[in-house]
Amino acid sequence: MKEEIRGGRKRLEDELRALLGNIFVPEAKVFGMVCGCVGFAADLRGLKSDDVEVFREKINAILVDISRSVGVKPEFIYARKLPGSDEVVTLTVRELCARCRREFAGSMAAPRPDIMVLKRQG
Repeated sequence: MKEEIRGGRKRLEDELRALLGNIFVPEAKVFGMVCGCVGFAADLRGLKSDDVEVFREKINAILVDISRSVGVKPEFIYARKLPGSDEVVTLTVRELCARCRREFAGSMAAPRPDIMVLKRQG
């Protein structure tokens, strides 16, 4: 799994740089939450929310491939912005637990103002 995480971090950085220029992905990780969700997250520098909107489909496709390579089913994909800024600091893919699947089912409305929902399995 270590190689898949390293490769996913590099692929995300390389592909975002090819699309947008100076993007840095200093960290990528697979995580497990207390509720039961599991996921893949990548910290970023240099990505703006407008860029995410324009390249939403391409970013989703990259994240879906990477998450599957690390064993995470891509049910919920989102970008987290630095509060009060248009700077995107994290891209996250989550495989939802039963409770969160019910909670996040439905509209594309973001659960918090610093979250941009990119994909929600419906």
